[in-house]
Amino acid sequence: MATETAHPTPVLPASRWPYLVAYLAAVIAAEVLIAIPGAAPFERPFQSIGLGIHILLVFTLMFLSVIIQPKDATLAPLLVAASLASLVRVFSLAVPRYPFFETPATKPLNTIPWLALVSVPLLVSVAAVAYVQRLRPRDLGLAVHRWPEVAQQTAIALTGIPLGLVEFFILRPDAWIAQLTVGSLVLGGLVIFFATGLSEELIFRAILLKRAVEGLGTRGGLLYVTAIFASLHIFFLNGVDLVFVFAVGLFYGLIVLKTRNLWGVILSHSLGNVILYLVAPFL
Repeated sequence: MATETAHPTPVLPASRWPYLVAYLAAVIAAEVLIAIPGAAPFERPFQSIGLGIHILLVFTLMFLSVIIQPKDATLAPLLVAASLASLVRVFSLAVPRYPFFETPATKPLNTIPWLALVSVPLLVSVAAVAYVQRLRPRDLGLAVHRWPEVAQQTAIALTGIPLGLVEFFILRPDAWIAQLTVGSLVLGGLVIFFATGLSEELIFRAILLKRAVEGLGTRGGLLYVTAIFASLHIFFLNGVDLVFVFAVGLFYGLIVLKTRNLWGVILSHSLGNVILYLVAPFL
C-alpha cells in the first residue's frame, strides 16, 4: 500500500498582491495628504498625518515580514524592500531644513544642504537592508565586468539630459542654487547624485525591483515598483508629471532588467535632476 506524502502548498503571486496593493494604497493616501495645500504659500496642513502614515507603514512592513517569513520566504524580503520607499518620504520630511528661520522665498535655495542631510540616513538604511538580505554589489547591478558595458551605460546616462529638460517644461521649478557657477554646479551635482540618483535607484531599481520580480514575476514586479515610484511624485500635484514619471520609471526598470546594470540609470536620474533643478532654470 502506497503511503501518501504531504507536500507544502506552493505560495502563488496572487496571494501576495493583497499585502502589496494595501501598501500602495496607503502610500498614495499618505502622499495625497502631504500634497494638499493650505491657505498660505508652502503650507501643508495634513503633512504631519501623511508623515505619520509613512512611519507606521515602515514598522508595519517590518513586523509583517517577520510573521510571514516562515510561510512565504519570498514575500518577507519584498515587504522589507518596500519599506525603503516610505523611508524616502520619512527622511525627506523628518529631517528639518536649514536654516530653521527660512522663509518661503528662500526655501528652494536651502534644498541642497537639506538633501545632503537626508542622503546620509537614507543610504545607511539602504546599505543595512542590502547587508541583511545578503545582496552583493553585483546583485544590485553595481559591478561592471566588460568595457563595452561602459559605453552602453554612458549612453543610458546621457538620456538624463532630455528627460530633465522635458520634466522642467512640465514643472518649471525654481533653481536650487543662487547662481549657475562651476562650484555650485559641482557641489549641487554631487549632493543630487547621492541623495536622488544613487539612493533612489538602489531602492527602486535594485533592491525593490529584484524582490518584486522574484515575488510577482517580471511584468507584475516592474509595474508595481513603478507605481510606488510614481506615487512619491504626487507631491507636485501635476497629472502630466505623474504620467511622465511613471513612463521614466518603466524605462529605467526595463533597462536594469535587460542590462543587469544599475550605473546607467543612476547617472541618468542624477543628470536629469541636475538639468531640472540646477541648469534649466537659468536657461
